[in-house]
Amino acid sequence: MVVTQDGKMLASFTHDGRLLVITTDFSRILFEHNCDSALPPEQIAWCGLHSVLLYWDDVLLMVGPHEDPVQYFYDEPVKLIPECDGVRILSNTSMEFLHIVPASTVSIFKIGSTEPAALLYDALDLFDKRSAKADENLRLIRNALPEAVEACIDAAGHEFDVARQRTLLRAASYGQAFCSHVQRDRFQEMCKTLRVLNAVRYYEIGIPLSIQQYKLLTAPVLIGRLINSQQHLVALRISEYLGLNQEVVIMHWACAKITASVSISDLSLLEILLDKLKLCKGISYAAIAAHADNNGRRKLAAMLIEHEPRSSKQVPLLLSIGEEDTALMKATESGDTDLVYLALFHIWQKSAPLEFFGMIQARPLARDLFIKYSRCYKHEFLKDFFLSTGQLQDVAYLLWRESWELGKNPMASKGSPLHSPRIKLIEKAQTLFADTKEHVFESKAAEEHAKLLRMQHELEVSTKQPIFVDSSISDTIRTCIVLGNHRAAMRVKQEFKVSEKRWYWLKVFALVTIRDWDALEKFSKEKRPPIGYRPFVEACIDADEKAEALKYIPKIADPRERAESYARIGMAKEATEAASQTKDSEFLGRLKSTFAQNASASSLFDTLRSSFPGIS
Repeated sequence: MVVTQDGKMLASFTHDGRLLVITTDFSRILFEHNCDSALPPEQIAWCGLHSVLLYWDDVLLMVGPHEDPVQYFYDEPVKLIPECDGVRILSNTSMEFLHIVPASTVSIFKIGSTEPAALLYDALDLFDKRSAKADENLRLIRNALPEAVEACIDAAGHEFDVARQRTLLRAASYGQAFCSHVQRDRFQEMCKTLRVLNAVRYYEIGIPLSIQQYKLLTAPVLIGRLINSQQHLVALRISEYLGLNQEVVIMHWACAKITASVSISDLSLLEILLDKLKLCKGISYAAIAAHADNNGRRKLAAMLIEHEPRSSKQVPLLLSIGEEDTALMKATESGDTDLVYLALFHIWQKSAPLEFFGMIQARPLARDLFIKYSRCYKHEFLKDFFLSTGQLQDVAYLLWRESWELGKNPMASKGSPLHSPRIKLIEKAQTLFADTKEHVFESKAAEEHAKLLRMQHELEVSTKQPIFVDSSISDTIRTCIVLGNHRAAMRVKQEFKVSEKRWYWLKVFALVTIRDWDALEKFSKEKRPPIGYRPFVEACIDADEKAEALKYIPKIADPRERAESYARIGMAKEATEAASQTKDSEFLGRLKSTFAQNASASSLFDTLRSSFPGIS
């Protein structure tokens, strides 16, 4: 049994020698024929959707639903190959195509036909013979002339004989001259189609397609079959004629040429390829170069890839054929960071470190991208790079950064041994900074950082409180005072040469923080504070201890500062007395405004009006 191509009908040969045509859902029998033979056929095939072919040893029987069956006899075995519109009959010596005669062909060539298409065809013949009857035929079919033209065009499409195609198309063209209501594009399209079909039907090509098969196959698929048959010239001309992309044809030809040209040198073959490849703009040289590389012609591949304009295709292929230096150069020239990273990672994995460093050092973009990546993920490798290029300060910065990363480790507290590696890293950084004359400050800073870190580590061990490491010198001193460890605070002061002014500021605010007023007063009396008594007052006022602040206000030497301090704690009389010593009318006016809500204070300032005019 066999099913039609549309899947709607099924033909089967029964055990009693009958041919049944039924629907594929087996609901009803459409046609039945007695074959007069219980011997099953060797082959059954549908001829389009119109008839069924049954083949026995030397007989081919065609059975249709309307006419009597037709027999064909063969002296040699044949093979039936179903097509969309017929059947190919293939033997050892020939190939035939059996299909239903199109209605347009029947209307023209049927014996005694009086169809408009037949009369138009006869009119052309009479016209060629210079007979006046040609005009008579045209008059007879004037109203049906468009249909006659269309029938001639359709019949020409189904013809395999070129001479008859030409005659039918001439008849259609002859009819068009007398008809304004006809689709002229249809005529042009048929001419194009027939030129393509005649080209591939030529015996040297050997693809005898019918027009229906060509329409189902489509031109791109036909071109694909041609290039697979190594018919590149025909495929190229058809592509050009139909306005299709020629890149597929030229690329396939180039790859086939490389495969076949084993004896041709790379340089000669390159010239041959470029001569043809330049015909197609935008063609992918990278794909052809990849094919050359797969065929063992790496030198040819390298020369071809030089002509590839797209870096995104050029760089990966250069890397695959071992042209790393060229690939990196092309990637950096493109400015595409993704391509640069692709080249970098590939070369990084395959090359020795010193070779890799030398390669990227000459290319700033590649070098900078490598450094940026390595700062995040490959510190050790980056240190090797900086050492190889003599950038000792950059190695030192990396070591310093590593020490900070160690500091973020939760184990780096409470006397953890991780502090020792941190200090060693900073000391190494200090040594590297010291080797460069331009980084004296960094060297000194690293030295003091290591010293401070060691001291803070000792303080955490002694106090058993993880609050010192990674704090500043000022915070370390302040924390020591808050904890009551004045000796340690003094040691930090002396070790890092903290100035007296800074020391007084830190101790004042530390004592106020723990509200040790006796110690604060004692500290103020040790010697005359280098910062004066104003910070003592400010600290006490900020702590909301006005009584404590009052101990130090009288000691402020500057009357202006003393007046402002009295004003801050709301002592108007004392503020007025101190302000009067400044003999500054503008200052008195500004100070009076701070007591605007206090009537008695305002009256005190008014008593000074006569002495300092201009105060409002």
